[in-house]
Amino acid sequence: MDNQPFIEFRHVSKFYGRGEATIRALDHVNLAISKGEFVSIMGPSGSGKSTAMNIVGGLDVPSSGEYLFQGIPTANFTRTQLTLLRRHMLGFVFQGFNLLARTSAIENVELPLVYRGLPARERRKLAQQALEQVGLQGRESHTTQELSGGQQQRVAIARAIVTDPAVLLADEPTGNLDTKTSREIMDLISRLNRERNITVIMVTHEEDIAAYGRRLLRFVDGRLASDESHVREARHVP
Repeated sequence: MDNQPFIEFRHVSKFYGRGEATIRALDHVNLAISKGEFVSIMGPSGSGKSTAMNIVGGLDVPSSGEYLFQGIPTANFTRTQLTLLRRHMLGFVFQGFNLLARTSAIENVELPLVYRGLPARERRKLAQQALEQVGLQGRESHTTQELSGGQQQRVAIARAIVTDPAVLLADEPTGNLDTKTSREIMDLISRLNRERNITVIMVTHEEDIAAYGRRLLRFVDGRLASDESHVREARHVP
């Protein structure tokens, strides 16, 4: 069991449309990701990288083939079971932050815990801890409009990790940020991967951002074109 992939695709294909209008978003993709890996995914528009991410996140399902999570085939999962998978095992970070406007940072971070039904006092404590982990202590009461882009993304990351997920799915997490802030966000994600052993799967179109991962998957025309491992030079992260 220890050698079993944490996340696995077996001949996964995804089709949209019918007949001559059929779009093959994924074409018999095989891949395996181990617990604690940091995997970057790249590819041109329409290559299938976002479709693969959506399937891993339980937001979409394969047309054929198998997607296994911790060795369990997800094909027969009900909508409720997929929701529970997302709620208890996965954290999501998006390019657009997706924070609630005119709502404080700590209230944004508490939101996933509300869905879990945790008491208010416990929610507040866990949200406070998550904000401290991303370096936003003292900003708890600030609303979205009062935070910079980098701070908003830190709130989004705190919201993603407050449930202690096994997997962090990051879709273009630095797409709306300047170079300096992008590095800070990527250093933060790298630290969470190392210190908390969170499996990170990140979609990006930027080579320098992809280099933060220790493995790079490249998609082309719905297929996994290459699977490269590399070691990034260690950096000091405060």
